[in-house]
Amino acid sequence: MRPFLSLPWKILTLTLGALLLMTVVLTSFSLVKMEQDFHLQQNKQLELRQQQFNHLNLLLENQLRSWIESFTDMVQLRAQNDFSTFATELAEHYDAISLHLNVESMWLLDAKLQPLYASVAEIPKPVLTVARQVLALQQPQSATFCRLQCTKLVMVPVQNASGELAVVAISTTLLDVLASLKQGVGSEVAIVRIESAEQSPLFNFKLLSLSNPELMRPVFAQLSEALSLQQAIKRGIDVELNQQQYLISLLPLLTQDEGFYLAMVDDISKFAKAKQQYQQQIIWFACFSFFLLAIIIYISTLRLSRRLLNLAAQLPLLAQRQFRQFRQQSSHAPLIFQDEVDVLTQSAHQLSVELEHLHQQIELNTQELENIAMFDLLTGLPNRNMLQFQLKKSLAALERQQGALSVLFLDLDDFKKINDSKGHAAGDQLLVEAASRLRGCIRSADIACRFGGDEFVLVLTQSNELNYPYQVADRIFEAFKQPISLGNQLFYISTSIGISMTEDPDAVPDELIRQADMAMYEAKEQGGNNALLYDQQMYQRLAQRLVLEREIKDAISLQQFSLSLQPQIELATGRLAGFEALLRWQHPERGIVTPDEFIGILENSPQMIELGYWVFKRSFFLAKELINKGYPDIRIAINLSAEQFLDPQLPVLLAQWLEDLNLSAAHFELELTERTLVKNIDATLTAMRALKAQGFYFAIDDFGTGYSSLSYLKQMPVDIIKIDKSFVFGMLENDADYQIIVSTIAMVQKLELKVVAEGVENRAQLQLLRQHRCDYAQGYYFARPLNDVQLQEFLTDKVPNGYLMLG
Repeated sequence: MRPFLSLPWKILTLTLGALLLMTVVLTSFSLVKMEQDFHLQQNKQLELRQQQFNHLNLLLENQLRSWIESFTDMVQLRAQNDFSTFATELAEHYDAISLHLNVESMWLLDAKLQPLYASVAEIPKPVLTVARQVLALQQPQSATFCRLQCTKLVMVPVQNASGELAVVAISTTLLDVLASLKQGVGSEVAIVRIESAEQSPLFNFKLLSLSNPELMRPVFAQLSEALSLQQAIKRGIDVELNQQQYLISLLPLLTQDEGFYLAMVDDISKFAKAKQQYQQQIIWFACFSFFLLAIIIYISTLRLSRRLLNLAAQLPLLAQRQFRQFRQQSSHAPLIFQDEVDVLTQSAHQLSVELEHLHQQIELNTQELENIAMFDLLTGLPNRNMLQFQLKKSLAALERQQGALSVLFLDLDDFKKINDSKGHAAGDQLLVEAASRLRGCIRSADIACRFGGDEFVLVLTQSNELNYPYQVADRIFEAFKQPISLGNQLFYISTSIGISMTEDPDAVPDELIRQADMAMYEAKEQGGNNALLYDQQMYQRLAQRLVLEREIKDAISLQQFSLSLQPQIELATGRLAGFEALLRWQHPERGIVTPDEFIGILENSPQMIELGYWVFKRSFFLAKELINKGYPDIRIAINLSAEQFLDPQLPVLLAQWLEDLNLSAAHFELELTERTLVKNIDATLTAMRALKAQGFYFAIDDFGTGYSSLSYLKQMPVDIIKIDKSFVFGMLENDADYQIIVSTIAMVQKLELKVVAEGVENRAQLQLLRQHRCDYAQGYYFARPLNDVQLQEFLTDKVPNGYLMLG
């Protein structure tokens, strides 16, 4: 069990924690802001000091330039033919210049950089370098270079009366600049040389010029090697000496990276002390706030905690169904104002009233809920739960009395069509009417249950008549012969029934239902409106079907399918009009698998669309080859499944493939069955019009075997009607088949459509079809479906000029 912690302490802990977090965050922000302000101010001071240093340096430079120009004018150099007199004058005035301008050295160099006058014998290399620039640019130049100390160099070009050029060079120390800078900014100033890379720690630094050696040497001695040169330039260096805080700021002295810097040392002890005092004030204020708020919160929540504990102590009375006692003992008079605990108490009292009413209602409705759990709300029939219960009960009764128990699994044929066309409300009305008719077909001892959707299960108990299940099935078929009225329309509904029987009291209820379900699907595959008794062969056929479905998936991935083309001949002329593309399966073990074995399974599998697109691609390539071989008017008929026909990507993909092969859609005929066409009229018309606009022809395959109707035939953009081969086979022996063919040809011609007869196998059939002006025919009489090799032989031997000789 977890330890108990009272509400006041929880609230106090959470509040203080929040305050602590807020205080820490605010304090951190304040300190960070203080540091940022300090660094911002320091950067501004550095910029100002850099400007002051540049200004003082420029003043010194201008002063020396002005003296040289004044001295040149004074000795009248432009009136002299050489520089000898000018050099003599420089030598005579050097001491005065050195004294008044703090000049260290002076040189006069001719155009070839040879000394005409030198105050010192050695001419530093930087002097010669800058002198070349002066002679080349013919304008004054200045530079700063450092060795043991930093020197300011100023050079001015001069010209005599002969037009010859010379350079006057003066060097002076930066001590005057440093002294002026110290007076201007109030900081101690020094020139320091630091022999470190930017990312390396500070080491081996030398102090060249100091404004206050007694202070600055001990300060620089405290430098830490942990700080890199780049960090020192960017942020400055904090140094503590004798309990005083100093900040060293570095400014690069030369434009080239030669390691010489202008260092300024500021005493920031007052700022550091003020910063420490500010931090202490914040901490003391936070501590005081914590303790004060802790006391206030604890006192405020103590009464709240006691009232909540009292309410919690009374809550078990609700579980004991002592609702009135709970309301009496948990009542509490509020103070001046109501609070959340008062609201909670009122809600708890209201809850107790509702629970009291609910408890009474539960006792009244328990029996009704048990009934609802066992019956279908729509039809009023028992549901699956009751079916399981009654089946177990009926099977147990077989131990006491011999007899047979039968289970009938019933499904309404084409129920989905009504749901899709009329809506679910109409479908529900149909299910209610179907349930009513089923009740009238069984005895009072039997049970009719709704299994789910449009499926019903009938349990026929203890019947000694083995024929009784079939009698019930006949009653059901008879009952559903009567149309069902939905609104203003009448619908004819048929049923498929599967039957399972047992005399074994130990039979498993689920197994009986599964067997009847399997027999029902077998009856539905045989056309519906039929009743079949389960046998073991049904299970074997189902197992074979599952194996075949798996093998079809493997066949698609292993590319075991191929296309064969069966010729279509124009009967009036014998011209080769086109071909029908037929799918063939070459099984690695069983050899050729007939289409009758796999087409039905394939049409109900998700692989149908994938394989259908492969058929289109292959047909397009074959058409391209036939056109290139000299058959420009050839047309290939391709069968379309319902799922692929309504695929929204179909027109897009077909248009793309035709464009890739430079083919016209007029070379292809799309064959649809009547069942596919009437499955969804609106969607069918939309899809057909889209493909028709691209140029495809449409044909109705197996005409006469489905929902033949002139009403929908007139609405659809159909070009060709194909008469099913079952009628052609029987046209010579069966007058009904003959009349169907004759009337179909006549009707189609009235509609200005073309007719194709399938399954022509002998000359007599051919002559009869030609007699009644059938347009096209295909069948074994002309050629069987041809693979690639057989197709080439057929074109070469039978139709070399595009016509087949018909007798």
